[in-house]
Amino acid sequence: MARTKPHFHPDPQPEPKPTAFLSAPFVLLLLLGLFACPCKSGPPPLAQPPLLSGQPFIIFWGIRDSSCFNRADARSFGMEPERIAVFYEDTLGNYPYFIDKSTPVNKGLPQHTRLNSHIQKLQQDLDAALPSPRYLGLGVLRWAEWLPQWSRNREKQAIELKDHFVSLQVDFEAAAQSVMMESLREVKRLRPKALWGFSPYPSCNNNDPTQTALSNYTGRCPPAEAALNDELLWLWKRCSALYPLLTLDKLQSGSSGARLSSSGQIREALRVSSLAGTDFDLPVFPLVKTYLVVFLLHFSPLKTDLVNTIGESAAMGTAGIVIWDKILFLFYIYANVSISICEIQKVLGPYIMNITTATQLCSASLCQGRGRCVRLDPDSSAYLHLPPSSTVTGKVTENLKEKKIYLNFIYLYFRCQWYKTAGGDASDQQAPRDGASVGVKSDGDAGAVTAASTAKSASDTKFRRTDPPDTGNSKPSLEVPTDSVASLLAAPNGMLLLGLVAGSLCLGPLC
Repeated sequence: MARTKPHFHPDPQPEPKPTAFLSAPFVLLLLLGLFACPCKSGPPPLAQPPLLSGQPFIIFWGIRDSSCFNRADARSFGMEPERIAVFYEDTLGNYPYFIDKSTPVNKGLPQHTRLNSHIQKLQQDLDAALPSPRYLGLGVLRWAEWLPQWSRNREKQAIELKDHFVSLQVDFEAAAQSVMMESLREVKRLRPKALWGFSPYPSCNNNDPTQTALSNYTGRCPPAEAALNDELLWLWKRCSALYPLLTLDKLQSGSSGARLSSSGQIREALRVSSLAGTDFDLPVFPLVKTYLVVFLLHFSPLKTDLVNTIGESAAMGTAGIVIWDKILFLFYIYANVSISICEIQKVLGPYIMNITTATQLCSASLCQGRGRCVRLDPDSSAYLHLPPSSTVTGKVTENLKEKKIYLNFIYLYFRCQWYKTAGGDASDQQAPRDGASVGVKSDGDAGAVTAASTAKSASDTKFRRTDPPDTGNSKPSLEVPTDSVASLLAAPNGMLLLGLVAGSLCLGPLC
């Protein structure tokens, strides 16, 4: 509410001291404004409702880990292990590729592929991998031995293709497009509820170490690469999801170049998601390789890059991420440290719980469960991280002061990307701002998608709708394990706690 000026009297009256109205949280929020300048552009396009109801950001465990005996259920760490299927060059159909220059598989080149035989084999492989026609989950075609655009095939790919004459370029591109389009058409026909797409598309090629080290490096997708992505409109129109690959292995860990490169890849995927010609943007699920996750978790100088991949994806508005690897290695060995892949879930769990719970709270508070939160300014470093709990309890937001700081922060630096729903656009509902309360029906989230037989996960938290944080109404319940966020995010009490919450957790990476 705007402050009214006092009435003037004939006799001079002493002015009230303005400092009496400045509480510590609001002082901090004013200081935050010095570090980030949210840019309020037009509203983002509508989004497809989440795959699982009430979960705007889902982390999928995309590794074949049947060899992990007595392992804990990934769902207890906020990850979804069952609703994802990743197919490779040797697991779906008769995909043509080269093992090396002299060893072709399925005749090596797409123009030599017999589509009828390929589709028949694809049907058999799909029935074996996903027996249920009502499969609801991610379907990733990880076919990366060649790219459908001749100029984008580099290094090993280029050597193999050019050895078969450059004159084949036109035939190659036309045949590659045909193989990919027919494959997508068939998997969507057989498993229509799944979200199908190819990886690593769209690509950006923005992680050249000679460029990322420059002071003027922005991470933006080069115009030539964006133009090549525009030429793949035939692919985007047939995909039901996008699966870009986040690659930081060539970059200096924890550097600004690493964050900008990851942000640029995500930004380009989000741009491409609006080109499909549908009523909503395609959902984006970046792939993050497990060796990167292992590396980041166990070597402290690199933990910032965990935020640069997973945290950046959540803050920019992707529908989730996929922690992925083609081959299961029971142990990763680096710098004389042996790490069991079966233990990754436990180590990663606290951060996963923090970020998935934070995205749910933001969606429930800012969007009334009808959309997901995205940065007001895509170039800012505002992240959806819950503040640490001052005491080790089962509720991260039990401290009212911490909860108000977080909710005031998301109201300042995030906005809603509304879901497209069958009964009308969720964008008809305005997000409550500046203390204005918006009435919402209590018959469930408008953007909810019913997931049959969905196993209850730790991140499947039920929220009560809340008014804006200034009103002091009912607060959402956020149940998390007692040893999760508290062990990951330890901070002192009092003003120092507030400063760390506002400074390092909101505007900067979570180290």
